[in-house]
Amino acid sequence: MNSPMRLGAMATLRDHEIVSALKVDFLELLVLPTDGLSQIRGFCDSFDGELILHAPEELPDGRMLDLGSTDASWREASVRRVREVTKAGEGTARPVVIHPGGITDTPNNDTSEMMASLRTSLDALPDYTWLENMPLHYHHRGRTLCSNLMRTPQEMKLVDDLVAGFTVDVSHAYLGVTDDGNANVRAMFQELGEAVRHVHLSDARRPDVEGVMIGDGEIDMTFLPYLRGLPVLLEVWDGHLNGGAGFREALKRMRGQ
Repeated sequence: MNSPMRLGAMATLRDHEIVSALKVDFLELLVLPTDGLSQIRGFCDSFDGELILHAPEELPDGRMLDLGSTDASWREASVRRVREVTKAGEGTARPVVIHPGGITDTPNNDTSEMMASLRTSLDALPDYTWLENMPLHYHHRGRTLCSNLMRTPQEMKLVDDLVAGFTVDVSHAYLGVTDDGNANVRAMFQELGEAVRHVHLSDARRPDVEGVMIGDGEIDMTFLPYLRGLPVLLEVWDGHLNGGAGFREALKRMRGQ
């Protein structure tokens, strides 16, 4: 899979040295729930290279970070945490990837209140956030929950005036609909166009297995030409283990070596 795209890997403050040693084109720092503002800022200020921040998936108290929550206090706590992360990177203009929230135990057929909450949250955040699309099923602490927001490009367009762009997660797009996942993947790039600023790339298997090694799942990879010029995170599940063995294999496949 020869590719001119910029390829990166995910790291945390705990394992960034291992991941950086893989000679990737950029690093995406996943902020953990307990990471402090000074720690994040220090890393951003000292990192020499292209760096993207990824907001934490949980609040420090263990609740999911949920910008689409209809619980006002929960939503506001989520906004505060994302603002902390964006502030940590603002001196070096690091973009921040955020999840929309809207996660429930069972599917919610009326998402109007969640969407209104998400728009309120996005409006309160700095303008250098990239919103990530979600799959139908959301895994959290051993439970399989339901994502109700941002599963299709049509939904993403509803908030494109409030973000700097979108992060398209390919496996999420494939698993974000019940019928033709490959069509949903292609639509993300065709319909969102230049609003796509960043990509999370892995393979997937139905109904809810994401982070599969590229080429080992069910996704039709003919969409790859759309990724030219974009920072593409190779988001292989547990790719950081064993000295980054999974990331190395993904890089090898994408670079055609």
